Amino acid sequence: MSVPAAFLLGTAFGAGLSAAAALFILRGHLRTCGRMLSFSLHELSTPITAINMTLVNLLSGAFGEIAPEQRKWIEMSQDQVARMSALLFEIRDFVHLELGRDLRVDIARVPAAEIHEDALAAHRRAFAHAGVELVVEAPKDLPLCRTDAQRAARSLAALVQHAKKFRIQGPVRVSVQRRGARVTFEVAYEGPIQSPGEAARSLELFYPARRRGDQVLSASGLGLGFVRLVIERLGGGLEFDEDVAGKGRLSLILPAEETA
Repeated sequence: MSVPAAFLLGTAFGAGLSAAAALFILRGHLRTCGRMLSFSLHELSTPITAINMTLVNLLSGAFGEIAPEQRKWIEMSQDQVARMSALLFEIRDFVHLELGRDLRVDIARVPAAEIHEDALAAHRRAFAHAGVELVVEAPKDLPLCRTDAQRAARSLAALVQHAKKFRIQGPVRVSVQRRGARVTFEVAYEGPIQSPGEAARSLELFYPARRRGDQVLSASGLGLGFVRLVIERLGGGLEFDEDVAGKGRLSLILPAEETA
């Protein structure tokens, strides 16, 4: 090997080592930042819990009777505090997924009906206050799912929130049924007509952060891409179908518990 070739080879080798070391340091720093963010978000959950308990006591009459015209506003405040709490959990999951790469899930046997009802409980009152019809369809013989109960319910609740935010007319329909080895939760609504392929693009993780030529918000919460990522971590999937008239259907799919 000639001297120039050896020099170039050594230079390339040294540059490779430097790049690898820089990447290692960067990943370590990101993990540290992730732990710091996770800790901070955990600390925020404490005052949120205290506020929620105060609102619960107010609504239960522990502090005296509440005038009917005031109850609605207290209920709306409680709904927003609950949504804030759910968003904090989602942001923590995002941090663990993208920065720490250490998201832990608790997979167990969970009744599909429980996931369905827990998700809707976060929205029934808000739909009533907004004057939006919420149509629920669920058979009584639903199976068990193998999933993380809290994350599955939060993910389904996020899909209902998406439909409520982007619905332009008509009801939001939430249904659940077993299809072979899967349980499918569907959220259907009529939204704005989107350009071809936009529904598929909205399932990308960083879709809400894309540059846009307008100031219109493109997602609700952390977006459908985040929900898809979490559900895939739980062994399920997320699909988004939309026709040319704007009728959308979000399908959250979880594995059903096999019966003996």
